[in-house]
Amino acid sequence: MNKKRTQIIALIPAKKNSQDLKNKNFKKLNNFSLFELAILAAKKSKFIDKIYLSSDSNEILNRGKKYNINLIKRKKSLSTNSATANSLILDFINHNLKNDNKNYLIVYLQPTSPFRSNSHIDQAIRKLIKKKLRSVLSVNENKNFFKSFKKNKDVLNPFFNDKYVTNNRQNLKKIYSPNGAIYIFYASDFIKNKKLSFIKSGYYLMNRIDSIDIDDKEDYELAKFLSKKYLKIKK
Repeated sequence: MNKKRTQIIALIPAKKNSQDLKNKNFKKLNNFSLFELAILAAKKSKFIDKIYLSSDSNEILNRGKKYNINLIKRKKSLSTNSATANSLILDFINHNLKNDNKNYLIVYLQPTSPFRSNSHIDQAIRKLIKKKLRSVLSVNENKNFFKSFKKNKDVLNPFFNDKYVTNNRQNLKKIYSPNGAIYIFYASDFIKNKKLSFIKSGYYLMNRIDSIDIDDKEDYELAKFLSKKYLKIKK
């Protein structure tokens, strides 16, 4: 990076309502809400210059004040269940980054990945810089991909070739899926594509526990159980 290095911006989306788990972003692990865990991870990063918390909830924004970060009151149109990450990010870039310089690096951190730490974030950023990549996303190994089934009424059929179902997993190709924890990309690329694009993207591999993504009550109960041992928080 040059003397006037690229600014690295963390964007944390934390809306009030959620479909499958009520008040999801308010849920706590080890006395910290999910959105606070995302803030703490970003604040401890060695590379992130500014942190933005986007929410339609006054309570979330008020709690965010104590962390001395940038707060964005999200529009109602960007807070519905049908609103996409792409629409939120585009609005963020257009209204919060300087129009004459879109060459910011954005680190998109969803609160639903509580075991993602500042170390994960920094390692992913380092990889992007070292390899001169345009984007990086966090992934974990999808060990059951080739053993998947599709449902047709009351009948299950193998999604792929039938031979995969009983094949030893060690003999199958390794497949990786986004775990939702970290998305890193340049604002200029997003403006060009008008969407998140991870074709030929770099990846950052995370283990199963660190990849836990809280979507519903079962995910949250599992995270609560594991947080006692695996979630270490230092302000």
